[in-house]
Amino acid sequence: MAKTQIAQKQSNVITTKGKGISVENHASFDDSLLPDAVELAKLKELDPNVIEWVKTRTALEQDARLSLNNKKIEIIEKDQIYRYNIDRIALLLAFLIVVFAMIISGFLIYKGQILTGSLFAGATILLAANSFLKFRKNLPDQHKK
Repeated sequence: MAKTQIAQKQSNVITTKGKGISVENHASFDDSLLPDAVELAKLKELDPNVIEWVKTRTALEQDARLSLNNKKIEIIEKDQIYRYNIDRIALLLAFLIVVFAMIISGFLIYKGQILTGSLFAGATILLAANSFLKFRKNLPDQHKK
């Protein structure tokens, strides 16, 4: 069944910047479904039917793991689609806001408010450019999850 092995190595290090200690940890986890042969032989001495029981339980465990992995993949796929759609909607709404602000700016210029319309248009363009640049920068790195 599951076996864990942990090894630690420590050494003293001397560099041009001074003395220090280097520590290296290595952990190994074996999550094999079947016990090793020695353990199976001992169990068979206690109960001759234990091999069939272990095989049945191993098959059930494997099916459960595969089912769980499939559910995880489905959840991840749905999350990716959801994030993609949210991004598309956000970009569409931002575009519509910029277009609407530019229409208002054009209307102000048309009505004789040249300075107000120009400042409104310039501020809209700067705000939109800044928002789009920040939008890409603030997205979480989804590959590290």
